[in-house]
Amino acid sequence: MAANGYTIRVLVPHAKGALIYEESEGISVRRYRYMWPSGAQQLCYDGGMLIRLKAKPWTALLLPFLILAQAFHLLAECLIWKPDLIHSHSLLPQGLVAIIAGRLFGIPHICTSHGNDVFGLSKDGAMGLLKRQVLRHADAITVNSSATLKAVLEQGASIEKVHQIPAVANRVEVNADLLEAINQKFGDAPRILFVGRFIEQKGVLDLLEAFSRVIKQVDSAKCLFVGDGVLRSQMEAMANELGIAQSVEFIGWRPGDEIATWMAAAEVLVVPSKLVGTWQEAQGLVVVEAMSTGTPVIASRMGGIVDMVDEGVTGRLFTPGDTKHLASLLVGILANPLEGERMAAAAQVKVAEHFAPDVVARQTERLYKYCIQR
Repeated sequence: MAANGYTIRVLVPHAKGALIYEESEGISVRRYRYMWPSGAQQLCYDGGMLIRLKAKPWTALLLPFLILAQAFHLLAECLIWKPDLIHSHSLLPQGLVAIIAGRLFGIPHICTSHGNDVFGLSKDGAMGLLKRQVLRHADAITVNSSATLKAVLEQGASIEKVHQIPAVANRVEVNADLLEAINQKFGDAPRILFVGRFIEQKGVLDLLEAFSRVIKQVDSAKCLFVGDGVLRSQMEAMANELGIAQSVEFIGWRPGDEIATWMAAAEVLVVPSKLVGTWQEAQGLVVVEAMSTGTPVIASRMGGIVDMVDEGVTGRLFTPGDTKHLASLLVGILANPLEGERMAAAAQVKVAEHFAPDVVARQTERLYKYCIQR
C-alpha cells in the first residue's frame, strides 16, 4: 500500500534492543516506551500480551503505563501528523484508545480483531462492556476468519460494519544452504514438523502421543518441533516415557526468515491446536505459511483453520484431541507423498486467490477508501 501512494505510520510498544524510530520499505515505525529501564517492558511480544500475562502475572502492573503511553503517543500523532485514518489492532486496549483519539480529532477508525481479544478476554463484566463499546463505535471492524466473525457478532458488533479480511503470513524465500544442511542432518528420514509455542492450546502433547503411534509403522520418521514454551520440559519427559525421544528433535526458536525453509524440508506440517477454555485458533498463520511454501498440512478442525484447509483438497483435518485419527493421517501422507503433493499444489492456488499479500492489500485499501470518503 505504501508503494501505491499511501503514507503509513505504525505505532507500537517498544522492547529492549529495538529502535525507537525507523523507516522500513516506505513505512515509518515508531516504538513508544512505557517503562524504564527498557528491560522492564515485558508486557508485549513473545507470544502476545495474554500469553505474557499468564506466564508472568506481575506484568499486569505494567498495563496502566502501557495504556497511558499508547494514548499519549496516539494523541500526539493525531495532533501533529493529522492522519486521515486510524487502524487499530485488537479491541483492547488499542481499539478503545483509538476510538477516543478518533472522536477527539474527527478521524475515522477501523479496528481489527485478531481473535485473542474475543476468545481470550471475558465477554462479561467491565471487559465485556469495553469490548462492546469498541465494536459499537468503530467505523468499521475487520476480522481474520469466520470464527472471529462469529465471535464479534455474538459480542454485539453490527454485521454491516464487519469485514472478513485475513491476516497475511510471512512470505520469504527458501534458503538453499539451510535446506541442504537440514537434509544432510536428517538424511532420508520422513519429517513431521510443528511450528509455534509449546503451550496446551497448540496441542503439542497430542502430537507427541500421535507420533508414538506413527513411529510403530514408520520407524525412520522424525518429529521436529520448531519453537519453545512453558511445556518444553514436559514434552521432553513425555517423549522419554513414550520411548520416542530418539526420533523427536527440539529445534528451538528460529528467525522468521528460516521458517519457510524448515517447512520446505518437511513432508508435512501439523497444526494440532485445541480448545482450552474459550481460546481457539482464530486463523493460524502458520497454516497459510506452509500452504504458500508447498508443504502439505494436517490440522485440527477448529476456529479459522477451516477457512484455509478444505478436507482432502488443500489438506487434511481431524477432530482436536483425536490422536488416533491424527496418527492415521500422518501415516497415510508419509506412505503416499503424491497425495501430499496434490493437496499442496491446490493449497498454493488457494493462497494466491485469497491470502496473498496483494489480495489482502486490495481488500484493505477498498475499506480504507470507503471509511475516509464516508
